[in-house]
Amino acid sequence: MAQQDALREGILWASLLGHDNKLAIKRWKQDIAAHYYNPRAQICAPAFVVTLLLIPPTIFFILYLQWHSVSEGQGSKLTEPPDPVTVAGPERDLKFLLHPEDHVSRDPGIRHFLWNITKATIAPNGVQKDVFLINDQFPGPTIEARSGDILEIEVFNLAEESVSLHWHGLHMRGANHMDGTVGITQCAIKQGENFTYQVPVDDQAGTFWYHAHSEVQRGDGLYGGLVIHNPITPLENISYQYDKELLFLVGDWYHWPSTKVLANFMDRTSTGNEPCPDSLLINGLGYFECSMATHGAPVNCSDIAKPWLVLDKQNRYRVRLVNVGALTGISFTIPGSEIKVIQVDGGQPVAGVPYLANSVGVLYPAERVDFVVAWPESAVNTDTEIIVELDKEYFLRPNFALTPIQSFLLSAESTVRQPLKNKTKVLRFNLQEAKGLSLTNPLPDAGRAFMIYTAIEILNHEASIPKGFINHTTWEAQSLPLVALDREIWDHHQLVPWTGPEPVWVELTINNIDGTGHPFHLHGFDFYVIASYKGKGGWDYYNPFNPSRPPPRRSF
Repeated sequence: MAQQDALREGILWASLLGHDNKLAIKRWKQDIAAHYYNPRAQICAPAFVVTLLLIPPTIFFILYLQWHSVSEGQGSKLTEPPDPVTVAGPERDLKFLLHPEDHVSRDPGIRHFLWNITKATIAPNGVQKDVFLINDQFPGPTIEARSGDILEIEVFNLAEESVSLHWHGLHMRGANHMDGTVGITQCAIKQGENFTYQVPVDDQAGTFWYHAHSEVQRGDGLYGGLVIHNPITPLENISYQYDKELLFLVGDWYHWPSTKVLANFMDRTSTGNEPCPDSLLINGLGYFECSMATHGAPVNCSDIAKPWLVLDKQNRYRVRLVNVGALTGISFTIPGSEIKVIQVDGGQPVAGVPYLANSVGVLYPAERVDFVVAWPESAVNTDTEIIVELDKEYFLRPNFALTPIQSFLLSAESTVRQPLKNKTKVLRFNLQEAKGLSLTNPLPDAGRAFMIYTAIEILNHEASIPKGFINHTTWEAQSLPLVALDREIWDHHQLVPWTGPEPVWVELTINNIDGTGHPFHLHGFDFYVIASYKGKGGWDYYNPFNPSRPPPRRSF
């Protein structure tokens, strides 16, 4: 739904911010007329004869120049060279090592960043694609900070389309206009212009990330990691007993431009089934077997080395895992390891993990999970793997080019390395079973209650194009961001529950009556999951305003 809204939003802003070409066309016609209609350009007979006599030597001279140019070998080229392809990094190492020691002991302050957003053709998994770069990097630079910092990020948009960035998971208190949601809180940064984000971290700490909130540019690589280290005493590396920290940005990957993928979905022939991805990336790197490409979706593919990771397995690592994909849930497995989940979604602690696993999942797009990984003494010198599995929930339209389960070498940093052993049994920690800490005080009664239904609908009066609806409303942008407009002139596409002028606790019931799951992200809020219920299909839903027929509920 967000992708559909983003496309409509982009079309609207393009019409509002585009340039009128009528003046250019008028000038072009004037130039053509001035060039071809010139009274002084009348040809007399003698000039015509001289011209005919000059033609043969002129042709001979031109042919001589061409021959001379070719004979010198490195002369001017007769055809334009192909667009350059930027190599996705000098190495294929998956390690994103973090540096909490640079932040947990210093005073809070303002962290300055200067970013240039461009686009280039790169091949992160061997397949060429136009990808967004920040300071020539994909993914964008990882931001590390501490609680209490203010992030000042000056963004210069050098791409050929408008962009905007969202700081996923941060509250943005007092800085709603910096939140990046085009059409809601701000305008996109137009091509050739710049904008400075002032992002307050306040007392938050944990694993976050930033990504495009304009069009569908996140699917073309406009994202990066954002880690807020916690300076509490004792430090978290002592509390959770780990030595170093790693960041993994993992997600599905489409070989087509995201606008084309979205157009494929926003077609009446799609029947509302999302396009299946083509591959997956870890920290901007992946591997695609070129022979897997299909005739219906040809690609420019080159054989490259499969990415790898080298770790000192005598250390215990805190892994900060982010699903940066566009559609698919992921599971993340390290055979032979011992994994303990400690936090989810921006520093929310997980309590009562009953056992050590070697796998976590399913992690849906934009969700984060932190876990500590260690190896028994018998495995510290043994090579193993990292295995990423794309969840098949949304694969209703098959993609025969996709390998949904991929493995990458995790090599031991040791002088006595042992080769990869046989596969070990997968022991997965189901993230649906994660529980938070017990509340010291019961939650207060809600002052407001809202109920929404969400689904993808295909309606005749909407040209049979799949569109996302919440309570029979599909979102479209207005002339300006909503925060810049009086509420009285918001149109019928704006479904906004109103809580009143005073702070109040709200109970929000979300009934997803779509055929597949959908993660929801509330900008600027922390919330408690009170209960969940899996319906039996169709309009089997929970209505808090009619408690006489409540469904079975599972409290957390």
